[in-house]
Amino acid sequence: MQGKNLVTVVGASGRMGKAILQVLYASKISQLSSAVVSDGSVFLGLDSGLHAGLKQNEIKFSDDLNNAVQSCDTVIDFSTREVLLEVLEACVRASKPLVVGTTGLTDLHKQKLIEASKKIPIVYSPNMSIGVNLLFKLTEIAAKVMGELADIEIQDIHHRHKKDAPSGTADKLKSILLETLSRKEDNVIYGRHSHSLPERDPKEIAIHTLRAGEVIGDHTVYFFTPEERVEITHKAQDRKTFAVGSVKAAEFLVGKPSGLYDMFAVLGL
Repeated sequence: MQGKNLVTVVGASGRMGKAILQVLYASKISQLSSAVVSDGSVFLGLDSGLHAGLKQNEIKFSDDLNNAVQSCDTVIDFSTREVLLEVLEACVRASKPLVVGTTGLTDLHKQKLIEASKKIPIVYSPNMSIGVNLLFKLTEIAAKVMGELADIEIQDIHHRHKKDAPSGTADKLKSILLETLSRKEDNVIYGRHSHSLPERDPKEIAIHTLRAGEVIGDHTVYFFTPEERVEITHKAQDRKTFAVGSVKAAEFLVGKPSGLYDMFAVLGL
């Protein structure tokens, strides 16, 4: 195990945390160092390996964030936005690289990320999936080619438990389209409801959110012209896809200078 990248996972008992623990278990480059949960969690003291459906690893769930951060090489945070500021402070204090996969961030959280990235290297992405980041790139390319000719719609489908809507991924897709096409938030509508809709504005970008069942995450960007339709779709079949990207991001950060990186940088896109 000597020489491996030691990773602290914050939010380790959740769905994503569990998937990250499974990826770290199989990794030849990284290994789990600490598994952090919230103060008062029912999982405190339990073996994180057994919780993840693996062998007993003797790394028990802990709420000691500062000690966990100090004793690792990199940190992966998939907790909640309420916890993120505390994680940022701990990582800056210990000068440890950080991967942030938490979604639903406010402007304040994003500003704090930028400030912290001046002191430590941070990878932040609303979606760590390798395939989704390819979706981001393909959307940018399609917008450059078809954006002024097409009506554009975004569809975002997730499980019924998801708290934010639209998803961070849908929001990132929107940002890519707005930046590529030099449009503004005023051009975006969220769903449609009216007995008498006006004719569609040519610059309009619509986002439609579905929350149902146990869908892990489906996203589609549509480009409609009078002659044809282009659909760019990504469907997640296993949460492990996000975990694989997160661990890859943690490994990317080793030895990197301070700065705010995205998954494009990690994947070389």
